[in-house]
Amino acid sequence: MKEMIYQTVCPGCNMGCGLYIREDTEGTVAVDFMKSSSANLGKLCRFGMQLPHHYSKATSMVDGVEASIEDAIQAASGKLKGAKDVAMLAVGATTSEEHLALTRVADALGTVVNTGMSAYEEIPSECHPAMGMGIPLEDIEQAKRIALFVDPYIQYPLLVRRLRAAKHNGASIVAVGWKDLNLADENKYINPDQYESELGLDSDSIIITDVHPHTDPEQVKQLLNLALMTGARIMFMKPFVNSTGAQLLSKGTGQKGLSEIMAGINEGSIKTLVTLNSDPLELMPNSDEVAKTLEKLDTLIVITSRDGAVNKMAHIVIGTEPLYAKAGSFMNVEGLLQNNSGTGTAGIDAMSTLARNLGGSAFDYQALHNEVLESIVQKYTRPKYKELECKLMETAAVGDGRGNLIYVSNPFMWFDQADDNDFVMVNMNMVKKLGLRKGGMIALTSDAGTVNVRYTVRDVPDGLILTMKKLPVATGSTTEVAAEAV
Repeated sequence: MKEMIYQTVCPGCNMGCGLYIREDTEGTVAVDFMKSSSANLGKLCRFGMQLPHHYSKATSMVDGVEASIEDAIQAASGKLKGAKDVAMLAVGATTSEEHLALTRVADALGTVVNTGMSAYEEIPSECHPAMGMGIPLEDIEQAKRIALFVDPYIQYPLLVRRLRAAKHNGASIVAVGWKDLNLADENKYINPDQYESELGLDSDSIIITDVHPHTDPEQVKQLLNLALMTGARIMFMKPFVNSTGAQLLSKGTGQKGLSEIMAGINEGSIKTLVTLNSDPLELMPNSDEVAKTLEKLDTLIVITSRDGAVNKMAHIVIGTEPLYAKAGSFMNVEGLLQNNSGTGTAGIDAMSTLARNLGGSAFDYQALHNEVLESIVQKYTRPKYKELECKLMETAAVGDGRGNLIYVSNPFMWFDQADDNDFVMVNMNMVKKLGLRKGGMIALTSDAGTVNVRYTVRDVPDGLILTMKKLPVATGSTTEVAAEAV
């Protein structure tokens, strides 16, 4: 059976793990390893191995009825002409060229493209280079001390091999978070005012944290301050395949965060939402609440390569080719440009027609690609780490810290995809206190209802429950729940 073979990048996070996708004539896809990829050297995490389940192809729709992509584009043009109170969302889950294409549509409407990363808006712009551009991954292996503010096993699995190499080269690792990490030499549960005195960082150290749509800006400020005070380098991991490229292309646009967009819809200040490979039902902690919010829109237009949950709610779906088949490029967390081998331009062509219909100028893939090369690649591709230019910032307490059920975000959670690890993590004290039985379940109850889930025992602080999957009882990244044995 004849196959098409695509050289592409895993969409699970911004590590930029290279791989091959094989697609047969019936559209069935399989994953092959790419040993030449410098980001992952042929390795893939569990999400990468399960990519065939991720690539569900989108179908163009108008008012719930299957339509041609041309009819969907014309319907979207009609809805957007003269539309006011429009918000546009693209979190970085597609190519730089498609992201840039959406900014052209936004220009024609007199608005901007929001990446959903509100932390950038609350952090001084001189700090953005440190947040946007990371450290070459091989530099992690040469650090003398590493402070981890992420759980690499769950959140960014391919970091683990870099950390193990660092330990082999003599590095010491200190983990600060909700769970003891096996590879850490020290695990600390400390407050931000103790970071400088307790972590033992200096100019030979690296701080590894992350920034995503639900990151509290105060946490970002605290860690940037820590880097400034100790001289340590800092690296911000990110959750989407092109988070870095999208952020650089949207720089200075006055973006709204995901929560702000949802609040705007609820308040009536946003009446039309246009999304590009960005499903709010997947991205927000409580899908049921988001569904109620999206129902308040006058118009929901979805431009996507995937058959996500939001497609079923959309008034118009413009279905494009799968991500691996697109012509275009990504920029990973270390600032490495990565090119897709695909040649598809259906998404770009659709947005070109939209822009022209709305009074803007048409464009094509090559023009957009040239602009990507000029605007971000030549300026930002894998630069040598620069000293932080921002100054120490005033900080406040992290605001999203109330609650004992805590989301540990990961690729499966961001895309709301099935995962074999469908359990919550508790410590042995909670097992004994609740009388949990081996092989039994734990019932979690919040204002949103009750759910019964499996549990596993981990070294976590007393009273906390960690989850790697979205739960219907969660009302945010942290939620107050009552727990009992089932």
